[in-house]
Amino acid sequence: MNYKKIEDNEYNLHIVNSNRFRTISIVVFLTKKFNPKDIAFANLLTQNMTFTSKKYNTKTKMSKIYEDLYGAHISGSFGITGALESFSFSLDFLNPKYTDRKYFKKTLDYFKEILFNPNIVNNEFDNTYFNILKNDLISNIKAIKDDSRKYGSIEYAKLMYKGTPNAYSVYPEIEDLEKVTAKSLYNFYKALFNGDYKIDIVVHGDLDYDIQKYLKDCFKDAKGSNDKSLSFDVIHKYSDAVEEKIDNLPFNQSRLYMGYRLNNLSSYEMNYVLRVYNTILGTMNDSILFNIVREENSLCYAIGSYYSKYNPSLTIYAGINKKNYEKTVKLIKECVELMKDKNTVKKLFNYAKKTINTYLNNYYDDLSMQINNCWTKEFEDIDDVETIREEIEKVTLDDVINLNNKISLSVIYLLKGDN
Repeated sequence: MNYKKIEDNEYNLHIVNSNRFRTISIVVFLTKKFNPKDIAFANLLTQNMTFTSKKYNTKTKMSKIYEDLYGAHISGSFGITGALESFSFSLDFLNPKYTDRKYFKKTLDYFKEILFNPNIVNNEFDNTYFNILKNDLISNIKAIKDDSRKYGSIEYAKLMYKGTPNAYSVYPEIEDLEKVTAKSLYNFYKALFNGDYKIDIVVHGDLDYDIQKYLKDCFKDAKGSNDKSLSFDVIHKYSDAVEEKIDNLPFNQSRLYMGYRLNNLSSYEMNYVLRVYNTILGTMNDSILFNIVREENSLCYAIGSYYSKYNPSLTIYAGINKKNYEKTVKLIKECVELMKDKNTVKKLFNYAKKTINTYLNNYYDDLSMQINNCWTKEFEDIDDVETIREEIEKVTLDDVINLNNKISLSVIYLLKGDN
């Protein structure tokens, strides 16, 4: 696997030449500082852009080109990462070495059509499809309240990350979405390639084509931002007091979230020690949380932990019965305290490193991870997989135990199932 970065005036081209997969993937990332006003447009825009285009302006035509191009697939998504928002548009297609070289240009022309020639009629998105997609999105947002896990995580984030981009969901408020028109959505679309967004294009596959030439033609009219200050890092001052909130909805199961702030971690602690700490606490099969809260006390259906680097925090989540709320909170606090106990941590320390090592092996078979890595390193310094492996191995038992002195409880949130 060989990596090369080519800087153009308007975009960065990242080429990962690898024969590990039979497909070629091209992903266009558009990134800028987060603006909450963009959320109402974001998902609606990606759906309108990928559902039809000006040339393929019906679902029948889209299905036909899909078949002609051996199932070439285009998708779009919007995300919030730390202090930044991003659109990504992906093209996945069979390597033309298995078909015909003409198929390569035809597929890229299809991608260019989707990106730069949307289904616009009289300076607005085609109203027929716009209204269908808008109503579908409204239905999906309303359905979130039927999913305790999704709804609980959204409400927890509002509380834990209040005042920062991480408090927002990619799902807009319905009243904001209803204000979006086919015309205003088209006006929003025009900002994608006019210099507001930093553009990164990642190409992954077994390449023997002049991909740079083709992409230069595709993006000849695009303008990208040259903002060098873009960073995932969020400035967030947590309150010293612990905030507790309970919401009620008619679920059978309750969802518990406990958010811990991470105080002044060094880069080494954030990137390596925390990874070992979190694995021991709540991600591996034999974690402390799993053993004590679930196996020994039967207090939850599921339990685990995850952390955020960009808004430094660690979250513990559990699916519980509402009657076990107080006892579960008490036991989770005790589990975090146990991370100070050398004998307890020592029993799981080597297994945690092996677990991380196995996970790192997956990188070489994970296309999405490799592509996202190319984008991520534009906004933060990250090590390659083998360097991470080496640094994880250097983490000591004392490093993990001492990390517990830099963790403090910030939020307890319960989505209480009343059924």
